[in-house]
Amino acid sequence: MSDMSWLGNRVEVQEIDGTDLTYLQWRRPWHGSLRGYLVVGSEEWVLVEDAVEDAAAGRREHPRLDAAGQPTDLEAYFTEVLGRRPSDPAPLDATP
Repeated sequence: MSDMSWLGNRVEVQEIDGTDLTYLQWRRPWHGSLRGYLVVGSEEWVLVEDAVEDAAAGRREHPRLDAAGQPTDLEAYFTEVLGRRPSDPAPLDATP
């Protein structure tokens, strides 16, 4: 599992062997509490990566949490980007 910083959150990413799925979980950087997780197929993964790049470069607005350092609210942002909440299942055509 790779660990990186995305928009003020600590994000861990792991490809799920034998599938085109990727598992993401994000935590608050200052104390490590789990904030959320998401499983995406390869098509949604491209959307997520592009959206994070655009937000980091200032090309796209992203919601901020009212917390130290104002990290991005990744659950709200991924809901906007993917058109579904992270807790909702992926559309049938996105599953392997």
